[in-house]
Amino acid sequence: MLLGKFKIAGHSMQPLLDPGQEIIVSNIPYFFRSPKKGDLIAFKENNKTIIKRIQKTHDRRFFVLGDNKQDSKKFGSIPKNKIIGKVIYIFK
Repeated sequence: MLLGKFKIAGHSMQPLLDPGQEIIVSNIPYFFRSPKKGDLIAFKENNKTIIKRIQKTHDRRFFVLGDNKQDSKKFGSIPKNKIIGKVIYIFK
């Protein structure tokens, strides 16, 4: 996948992303560099696409969390191979 369009379903990334809002995700940025702290990423978990922010990196594992700390499921660390790509555009 070079580009993908996704619709936000939950509240965990508020106030940045609201339910129903759409985003564009691309894996192209990670052809040139590794994901880093602060990146907004999409990843696969139980056949669902999840949008979270990278909080910390360690080797090839990434600790992610939603911006809305009161409504964000804790995922712990995810391996790089679960990352679909970086959010590169947010439709307003």
